[in-house]
Amino acid sequence: MIIKPRIIPPDIAHLEMLLHRIKPHHTKIPQLEEILSAKQAGWSGEQSLDFHLDYLKGPHYILHNLRLNDGRHFFQIDTVILFPSFILILEAKNMIGQISIHREKREMRRDTEGFQDPVEQAERQKYLLDEWLYNHLGTRMPIDFLVVFTNRRCTLEFDSSDSSIYEKVIRATSLVDTIEKKKGFYPKRMFGKEELSRIGQALVDAHKEYIPDYMSRYNLNYSDLQKGVRCPACGKYSMKRTKMKWACPVCFHISLYAHEQALREYAVLVAKIISNKEARDFLRISSRHVVYRLLSAYCKERRGSTKKARFLLE
Repeated sequence: MIIKPRIIPPDIAHLEMLLHRIKPHHTKIPQLEEILSAKQAGWSGEQSLDFHLDYLKGPHYILHNLRLNDGRHFFQIDTVILFPSFILILEAKNMIGQISIHREKREMRRDTEGFQDPVEQAERQKYLLDEWLYNHLGTRMPIDFLVVFTNRRCTLEFDSSDSSIYEKVIRATSLVDTIEKKKGFYPKRMFGKEELSRIGQALVDAHKEYIPDYMSRYNLNYSDLQKGVRCPACGKYSMKRTKMKWACPVCFHISLYAHEQALREYAVLVAKIISNKEARDFLRISSRHVVYRLLSAYCKERRGSTKKARFLLE
């Protein structure tokens, strides 16, 4: 049973918004596109595990993209599976090419690129999750992990005297069989369904979504963004407000709610609170009365008097 579904991570959604809204030919676009491509590849790899996880047998609870606070910092785990006898961490890697894992050097290499040793990364997640469960729930439970390479177009090579690495680093096609074998290493049952559900719900409740601020991270400001309402059909920032609707003079598409996406982008990239004047500037609408009606209908909360009202964006 999936108790924390996999959703598109905010960092991907926010990067996509930024790349739509940033001015054409901006010097940061290639860098942002490269970062987005890497994040999308990782997300795709995580998604590809779902096909295999559908074949898991017996009682279990699945939590995807779990982010917890250990009291000092946050740590994130791709997938956590709660079984009656143990907890399994899955660290997904969607990489192509010749992949070499050097346990003694604590690194992973692809050609000339160096990466963190994924086994060390998963071991760290195991330690932090164990500490979190004990500190928050008073629970100790065996925790295991697997590093799962999801892309078939990769070749794995291990430079290690530790033969157990073959049981820790696998391909996605071996996932279900490997999990079934691991079940035999642990007692038949440590926790019943009710207790396992309690642990799972506590993890879900403690999850804190990561909300990135790419504008600050890449030294971007309001003047770097395109203003206006983007046409959902042709993608041009050319829509005009006419007679209670939006009309695109480029492709002639008509929309009633095209401004809502623009306001969502403003909330992510600029600020979650907007004034009538700021909305007029961003949406390119001259009438304060039209903007007041749009904001009143879209926003659930308003602060201040009518003339100086500020609206809380979703």
